[in-house]
Amino acid sequence: MSHLKNVEARILQCLQNRFVTRYISLPNQAKIWTVSLSPERAKGRTPLVMVHGFGGGVGLWILNLDQLSSCRPVHAFDLLGFGRSSRPPFPRDAQGAEEEFVSSIEAWRREMGIPNMILLGHSLGGFLAASYSLQYPERVKHLILVDPWGFPTRPTDPAQIRTPPTWVKAVATLLGRSNPLAVLRAAGPWGPGLVQRFRPDFKQKFADFFDDDTISEYIYHCNAQTPSGEAGFKAMTEAFGWARRPMLERIHLIRRDLPITLIYGANSWIDTSTGEKVKHLRPGSYAIPGASHHVYADQPHAFNAAVKQICDAVD
Repeated sequence: MSHLKNVEARILQCLQNRFVTRYISLPNQAKIWTVSLSPERAKGRTPLVMVHGFGGGVGLWILNLDQLSSCRPVHAFDLLGFGRSSRPPFPRDAQGAEEEFVSSIEAWRREMGIPNMILLGHSLGGFLAASYSLQYPERVKHLILVDPWGFPTRPTDPAQIRTPPTWVKAVATLLGRSNPLAVLRAAGPWGPGLVQRFRPDFKQKFADFFDDDTISEYIYHCNAQTPSGEAGFKAMTEAFGWARRPMLERIHLIRRDLPITLIYGANSWIDTSTGEKVKHLRPGSYAIPGASHHVYADQPHAFNAAVKQICDAVD
């Protein structure tokens, strides 16, 4: 954990706006690692809460936090079982694991004293943000889903399945035998190099801030610990990373007066047809050209502008 603490500190020192980091203790003794930016001129505005994707952490929002906190409070946290947050055992069934994640988000909100929020989730975080909004719609003023995972139902016809990137197929293969990132942990000190080998694009995405392996080190150390959140994610998935409880089957149950906006990278490997289906149910979506699944890092300026526009429509 000390290695993760050190590399995260290197990342967060790039922030220009004043920020605070701390652990938020939950009633069940779990702790959620949180970074908050609350400029004076942002008082009275609805806070933006950002939920990262699988294997990530607060440090991956480094290209977004300053701009998005220019006019409103912004909070980002490490999901339970990921990053620097507590790593408890998760239920082994899909519904139980999902509920464990969602209940921790609600407990975090209560401890933070946030009456309501603009809730943004990327990938796995998008799935969990949608699930949270199903259970606690009165706490969400606007739901922003960024390339969300876990929405479509697994097609019965293999020809209808889009071919995912090589690294996704590698992770999916491992899902059947162990936790998704077991190989990364087994690599030990060679882990950061393994991240760089399989995901060289991450270094390019953050090149404006770092010309070394800082981001690869961060991703490695986020995932070099007890595979708690991974085990929860595994319980929620079936073959090749499809959700056991697809969100598209439930999204219509979110209260009609809760606005939903989807943001997709135009070149994402995620099935964007899902976005069109959700858009049909709830109008409002952005497709950002030249961006992949990690749209917030591929095209940060366009992403930040889109999110700020959505937030400004709230207050």
